[in-house]
Amino acid sequence: MGTNWSINETKQLFNLVYEASESGKGLNRAFIKMAQLCGKSVNSIRNYYYSQLKLFELMPSFAKELGIKVVGAKRESFAVFERAEIDELVRSVLIGKAKGRSVRAVIADLSKGDKKLALRLQNKYRSMVSHHRDRLDKLMTTLGEAGQPYYDPYLKRVMTGREEDDNVKKLAEYIASLDNDQMADVVKRLLLKS
Repeated sequence: MGTNWSINETKQLFNLVYEASESGKGLNRAFIKMAQLCGKSVNSIRNYYYSQLKLFELMPSFAKELGIKVVGAKRESFAVFERAEIDELVRSVLIGKAKGRSVRAVIADLSKGDKKLALRLQNKYRSMVSHHRDRLDKLMTTLGEAGQPYYDPYLKRVMTGREEDDNVKKLAEYIASLDNDQMADVVKRLLLKS
């Protein structure tokens, strides 16, 4: 079968999910059974189910009209990180990395064995490094001013506190801030001058 879903297939999927839920079984079992019945991938079925579930939750009368039983999604409450928590997470990882520890090892200590929390912390740290450089720069400056060695994830090296700026450091920071095409251009220019 293709990727299009008929109304009957949608009903069948939601019936399987309802039955799994009523019998206390995981939804994945319903997705696997539906994959066997219709020839679609389990991931495709899961994605389709959750997209339709949102629609049916917004329009319950539409689901009722189609004769589809919707199982209420069990969603855990989502706890948002406070700014201070994020700053402490980033500080802990940068200091830990300077001591030779991995990001995962530092986060394992912070999460005290809670795997879900560890995943959230790791994702938050990676997100901060990828999307919030200005905030990390401020945290690194504060660590440097305090004389605290830390790992710079952009320069990929340990910084030993209040290092004096030198031309090599400035060049490394500049090159690290460039995208791949810009970086290639700078390297070509440097090679031509040597």
